[in-house]
Amino acid sequence: MPTQLKLSESAVALIVLLVVVIAFAGAWLLQARVEQDLPAPESLPPKLQDQITRYELERIKAQIKQIRSDTAGSLFWLKMVAVFVTVGGAVGGYLVGLKGTTRQRIEFEDRKNVDGAYQAVLAELAGDKPLLRAAAAVKLGKLLERFPSEWLVGPQRRQELVDLTKRVIAASLSIESEPKVLKALTIALVMHKPWAADGDDRKRRRSDCIGLDLSGAKAVDAYWARADFSSADFYNADLAQASLRDAVLRGTQFRGASLREAVLIGADCTGANFKLCDLRNADLSGARLDAAIFEHAKVAGAVLAGVVLDKPHGNPSAVVDISPSGDPEMVSVEAWLRSKGIALPPGSPG
Repeated sequence: MPTQLKLSESAVALIVLLVVVIAFAGAWLLQARVEQDLPAPESLPPKLQDQITRYELERIKAQIKQIRSDTAGSLFWLKMVAVFVTVGGAVGGYLVGLKGTTRQRIEFEDRKNVDGAYQAVLAELAGDKPLLRAAAAVKLGKLLERFPSEWLVGPQRRQELVDLTKRVIAASLSIESEPKVLKALTIALVMHKPWAADGDDRKRRRSDCIGLDLSGAKAVDAYWARADFSSADFYNADLAQASLRDAVLRGTQFRGASLREAVLIGADCTGANFKLCDLRNADLSGARLDAAIFEHAKVAGAVLAGVVLDKPHGNPSAVVDISPSGDPEMVSVEAWLRSKGIALPPGSPG
């Protein structure tokens, strides 16, 4: 395979400068020759003066003007501009192409290095040693908290890694069994706070967990206050004693989940689905429950002081279990709410 000659940008610039200097030097020498003074008509021999008419002298002068215009006048400089445009365009195109190729090669190498480092963390998370798995969870949390500055990737790839990290942590919560590792995972999941620069203090401290699939997650005693879990899926998850204080749970699916003794104080549960959920002794004080679904939920001991309920679910006659022991003792959602001193708004169905 023939060896390709690679020139640095400085070498190319030096070659271009040398070409320009040679062109100017040649033009200067030619111009010096053509600018030699011609003999004046008065100095010509009388015999020759008689033979040369004024017309011939004017014609010669016009030719001299044309020659000087071609070598030093406007036409000369137009030609020099054309040379600069041609040579400069060719060299500029070469440098741009060289820079683009170099940039693509660097980006490719950076991406390989970043992907390799990321895969190493995932390998630790999938290892058989709890200590390494906990350390990997902490690393993923740090990645969500502040993306590594040494990972030179574009904004799109950065967002892909952030989203992938949250999905990996969510999946790990349903697979992991070691309590210490689970605790590290629950902490890591809520480290991504993309609204840190927002003027609203509440939003600035909010974690972005929107739309995550946390089915079967083991998140006992998780501290997820102020997190945004809108449209997330907690199907059959264990959230006993978890703190979701001031969390955003709009449209969140809790079907079959355990929220025993969980703290949902001030949470926005608009449209949340608590069907078949265990809410015994959960604290929903001040929570917004507009259009929330409680069908067949276990609600004994649930605290509903100061809840906001402007728009009840369309089926308030659906039943809930108010038995502390879990033995079926079913009453309608409407009756349960009224027993807590909460009246359905006027015009509610049922």
